[in-house]
Amino acid sequence: MHSSEKKRFAGFPPPLLGPVPLRLRVLHARDGHAVLEKPAGVPWERSALDAPSGVVEALREQLDAGKPELLALGLCRPASVWPLETELAGPGLLASSGEALARWRNAFGSEQLRFYFEFLAADAGLDDSFECSLPVAQHVGKPVALVSRNTGKKSMTFFRRVQRAGDWSWWEAVSTYPRYHQVRLHAAESGLRIVGESLYADGGVLTLAGLLPRHRLNKGDDRPLHDGICLRLASVDCTGAGVDGWTTLTASEPEKWTALRKRQAAQCGRQA
Repeated sequence: MHSSEKKRFAGFPPPLLGPVPLRLRVLHARDGHAVLEKPAGVPWERSALDAPSGVVEALREQLDAGKPELLALGLCRPASVWPLETELAGPGLLASSGEALARWRNAFGSEQLRFYFEFLAADAGLDDSFECSLPVAQHVGKPVALVSRNTGKKSMTFFRRVQRAGDWSWWEAVSTYPRYHQVRLHAAESGLRIVGESLYADGGVLTLAGLLPRHRLNKGDDRPLHDGICLRLASVDCTGAGVDGWTTLTASEPEKWTALRKRQAAQCGRQA
């Protein structure tokens, strides 16, 4: 929210969120709200389609235990405003139970928020911008989404090419109500193969050798330049909710993504 805010973190000792300690950056905290930056691969909250517990449950446990670092966030029986998929990094908004939580959840359900995703995909010769409105349904008993004209719910994703990077392009996907795996499913159905995607398309893995001339390494073993799927929730525009002082929540770019962009820029420079 405010670039001048001092960096704060919420710490979770093992085994709350895994076998090693984990520190999540607090992007914003005031008036019974907190925005945490969730890394990829960490569950956000308990779900029938996800791990048994996640950041929300771990936070509540730490609050109940009276951990000063988390009590300082000023939360009371917090709950999540919008869902976050385990595979993706992104900002998650927590609100204290009561009127504040109800107001934010109403804003989310009424599509007053705008979610901006960022991803890298193989260039498929598509237009630089287009929409996908295929209805999205959730598979019964499996953590997977599918297109269904019968049981699917109204869904809309707007795609925009942001930058070409050799054989790939960086894209932005925008939705006012992103359903489970909606961006991944709509991307695949539209012909976009997101790097690291394996559930809805074969996006392959981008390695160091793939960016070098003739795919040769001078030394060392080849290695992936990203962790998992190369897709994240980059920011959420909250201005539509009409809550004073809330504008856009923006998460920092993963370090590996920054390094990947630099390597792609170097490759494009060699090819120019």
